[in-house]
Amino acid sequence: MSKIAVVYHSGYGHTKKQAEAVYAGALLATPTVELIAIDAEGNISEAAWASLHQADAIIFGSPTYMGSVSWQFKKFADASSKQWFSQAWKDKLAAGFTNSASMNGDKLSTLHYMFTLSMQHSMLWVGTGMLPANSKAAQRYQLCGLICRCDGAKPIRFVAGRRTTAG
Repeated sequence: MSKIAVVYHSGYGHTKKQAEAVYAGALLATPTVELIAIDAEGNISEAAWASLHQADAIIFGSPTYMGSVSWQFKKFADASSKQWFSQAWKDKLAAGFTNSASMNGDKLSTLHYMFTLSMQHSMLWVGTGMLPANSKAAQRYQLCGLICRCDGAKPIRFVAGRRTTAG
């Protein structure tokens, strides 16, 4: 893998923390990883669009608000229709991550949104590669992407040894 781009929107800093962990995990696979933040207006720079075009893999990140991605991420996704029209992201690897304050919070709906976005672009979705959890004490809940639960203003804490699965 030669280049990975992590593109995300963070409303309160929790998704940024996740993006940084995904970035650290991705660095284990390749030295060429770029973090691209979607701004508060839902925009990224032309240079960031160029980086996404050059990437071999794009990892999407958004908080879960009201059962889906943030409006800023949705604006970014809608703006990617130019890439869709030319199938510029065809056959790139795709993955996703999200968080919300509640235990469930419909985070899976957010991952499904990202999955659907990647399918629209003819990308190849990559899940976590982990077996399903089958105990009440499980600390992982989804197989199709990274999810976290944030506790209000407290920062997200990653369990030691699990960061390598974030990349």
